[in-house]
Amino acid sequence: MANPLHSWKQQGAVRLWRYTEFKQKFRGWHLTADDAGVASLLALMPLLAEAPGEHRSVAVTPPTAAVLRVPNYSQGLAQWTAPAKWNIRASSALDTWLFPASDPADLTFGAGHLTQLTAALQGIPRGEGDFCVGNPEYGSLPLWFWWHPHAA
Repeated sequence: MANPLHSWKQQGAVRLWRYTEFKQKFRGWHLTADDAGVASLLALMPLLAEAPGEHRSVAVTPPTAAVLRVPNYSQGLAQWTAPAKWNIRASSALDTWLFPASDPADLTFGAGHLTQLTAALQGIPRGEGDFCVGNPEYGSLPLWFWWHPHAA
C-alpha cells in the first residue's frame, strides 16, 4: 500500500520569505499562499504528522510587490530573501519548533503545533494574518502568516 505522504503533490503558489534588513523587526519567516497553495499545505500537514521524521519539499514562489505590501514593512520595499524550496517535517516530540534562517528553508514542527498551523493556514483565504506561530528559541524563527492579495 502506498504511503499517502509520498503521493502528495503540491498545487498552487506558496510564498515564503525573510526580511534581511533591520532583522529584529518582522523577525522570522513570512508565509502566504493562493487558495490552491493553502489547500495543498492543509493536505500535507496531517500527513507529515502521521509520519514523524519524514519530509516533503514545497516549491517556493518568491513574493510579488503586491504580496510584500500586505505586511507593508517599509511600504513593501524592505529587502528580503526567499528560498527556492521549503522542507517540512514533523517531529514525534510534542513541542518541537526548529526553523532556522537557511536556504533551503527547513521547518520541523511537533504535533503540539499542528492545530495552530492548520488554523493559521485556513485563515489565509479568509483575509486573516499579521500574527506568527512557533517557539522561536535556540536559533529558530517564528512563522508569520499573511493574507494573500487577489492581484498577486
